Amino acid sequence: MMPEAFEKPDYGFPTWHIALNLFYGFLLLLTAALGYLLVTPFLLALAAPAAYMFWRALSWRKGGFLEEKLRLRKEFLRHVRPKDGERVLDVGTGGGLLAIGYAKAMKEGEVIGIDIWLPMAGGTSKETALRNAEIEGVTGKVKFQRGDARRIPYPDNHFDKVIASFAIHVIPRKEREKALREMVRVLKPGGIFAILEPDSDRWIGWRVDERLKEKLTSLGLRNVKLHPITLTYPKKRTAYLITGEKSR
Repeated sequence: MMPEAFEKPDYGFPTWHIALNLFYGFLLLLTAALGYLLVTPFLLALAAPAAYMFWRALSWRKGGFLEEKLRLRKEFLRHVRPKDGERVLDVGTGGGLLAIGYAKAMKEGEVIGIDIWLPMAGGTSKETALRNAEIEGVTGKVKFQRGDARRIPYPDNHFDKVIASFAIHVIPRKEREKALREMVRVLKPGGIFAILEPDSDRWIGWRVDERLKEKLTSLGLRNVKLHPITLTYPKKRTAYLITGEKSR
């Protein structure tokens, strides 16, 4: 049995990406087969994009997911530096990646991670987050509780930083503004808002662009900036660290 000192934290698995790509792959393959038999042989061409979706699902299963997560956490903290004595809220914390990172970097303060921990959203749980905190040596320095980004269970102007990593874009499109509005609501005037998200995902209607900057500004942020971050898992692509300061 591996000694506890060598136990690695569990920051989830890309279950959602694998399942989504497999779903669309099977859907395209079924459409190609039925179309070929019932409509026109030309629909067999849909087998090509189906194969691509299966390839994408397999690519998400390769190793290196944890290493990429830890690298992105380091990059996040480099841009959005923690300060001792702050209150930090990690929204959609999952396995506690960001919350634990901030707890490790702060000598004192309050760090809280909230999530609703859906079974298909990465395979994490509150228990996983607590165990990760123990493995990374910050038990007692970080708290985890069940909480929905669309109804954050904290009062107005409560936190110095409100952060999230790949949590906002997966919220249903019509509900995203509620989550963003809530994150700004619980942020103190002058506090820092920071979320790391993919550049775009056409399947769920997500895009980082000027309209998103305008939306965040309208919700009460100023100096909204988009910082490109290079992802390498499962392939090289760009995500954005979106930051802003709550208007005083």
